[in-house]
Amino acid sequence: MGETSQQTDQQYVLVKWADAHQGPGHWCTLDEDDDDEHIVVTCGLLISEDDGGKPKHLTVAQSQSPDGFVDHVIYIPQGMVRSMQFLKPFTAELQP
Repeated sequence: MGETSQQTDQQYVLVKWADAHQGPGHWCTLDEDDDDEHIVVTCGLLISEDDGGKPKHLTVAQSQSPDGFVDHVIYIPQGMVRSMQFLKPFTAELQP
């Protein structure tokens, strides 16, 4: 299976970030124990600003086609990022 140079140059990342989250959907007292961040883990293709990524955000796409279309894109505000890990592509042969 051949790769285009665009696919080869793409950075794969695993991002841990603090997301907004909701409390109960009814009248209640606030939970005093709910003081931790709601950490979400996202992984995918990192899209740079030069390639259309949103300024001041990490732009991560689930998929990218050979002609440059992207799918399931998420924009994570930089201030909410808690860690980012660059991943290595899996290069072994897949068994049928």
